[in-house]
Amino acid sequence: LYYISKSAIEGIQTLLKEGKKDEAALKPLMDKIIDPANVPDEEMMLPVDMRGVGQDFESVEDIVEALGVVGAAEAFVKAREYFDANKEGEPEDERPKPMAASEWKRT
Repeated sequence: LYYISKSAIEGIQTLLKEGKKDEAALKPLMDKIIDPANVPDEEMMLPVDMRGVGQDFESVEDIVEALGVVGAAEAFVKAREYFDANKEGEPEDERPKPMAASEWKRT
């Protein structure tokens, strides 16, 4: 389970839906995922379930290295969708919740 910038994942989803799969457009958004310490404190961080990617990775950097910027962006969209699908039926009150970046940085 990772937490990622809400604005980054929403921007990635929009670009991918528009068919914009170029590294130059996705890289600034992926940078917010790669280095979440630079996310403004007031921004929301969303949980994603990396099991949705279908592979195991040690770090976000490993994902980008293995899949490239575009592939990594697509992987995080899949991870978010997997989390939202709640395939294991985890009770809603027990699921990880979105949190402000300031709160996430303290954890």
